Amino acid sequence: MKTKKLFTSIAAAVMLSTSLAGSGAVLSQTAHAANTTQTTTKNSNDKKGTVSVKRRSVTVTINSDKPTLLAVGEDGKSVKPVASTYTKGQTIQVYYSVAFTATAQGSEGQQLPAYYVENKAIDGKESMIFIPAGAVTAATAVPSQADWVKQAESDAKAIQEAYQNRDLKYIVVTPKSKKGAKIYYAYKKTRKSKKVYFKATKKKIKKGKKYKSSMIVKHGKTRYVYIGKKRYVKSSALKMVSAKYAPVKLSDDLKSLIVEN
Repeated sequence: MKTKKLFTSIAAAVMLSTSLAGSGAVLSQTAHAANTTQTTTKNSNDKKGTVSVKRRSVTVTINSDKPTLLAVGEDGKSVKPVASTYTKGQTIQVYYSVAFTATAQGSEGQQLPAYYVENKAIDGKESMIFIPAGAVTAATAVPSQADWVKQAESDAKAIQEAYQNRDLKYIVVTPKSKKGAKIYYAYKKTRKSKKVYFKATKKKIKKGKKYKSSMIVKHGKTRYVYIGKKRYVKSSALKMVSAKYAPVKLSDDLKSLIVEN
């Protein structure tokens, strides 16, 4: 009996070479991108945005109509053949390859690769669905499960670091107090003096009004936010409404994995 016939026959007897128990495939994971979309909530607390990172997949083409699939049970060991509705020439996405061991008479012990497709309920029970490698033609090499997981972790780390390291273009602020926030002006005691001082005025910016700032000056232990027209306001008197960041610097293949939440 030919290898591919072992899988296309609904009566083919196979078992998984390595148990998949506890290795349910998660096809996306969250990478916490620090301050990706800093916005205020109803209680005025800033929150961090998140992005979901899709796992890499490989496009495969179905070789013939209705190939038989393999459903691996929740225990990661039991294998059941199931019918499919795929048609010849159809393309689908697969994620990683695992080896099954044939148990059919005359083919015992043969290592037969299959590709993970999705999780699906079979007879009311969650199962991992695989398609035999011989039933499809892959556009590129399909990685092993271990390599696939390692690549996913590397992708998530690279994307998270890119978000954390991107440049801040400006922030939008508004006074915390209903009374507004006091305006300060910066000055030097002499023209040659290098030290800058900040002097309070009787003027205030009003509660609810928003100001864009791209500069914060630290003076001693106090930080002053520049709001334009030579005016500064203590950062402690302000709350941030939003922040604008420069585009994330990533390769095209990593950008294609990002799903904004």
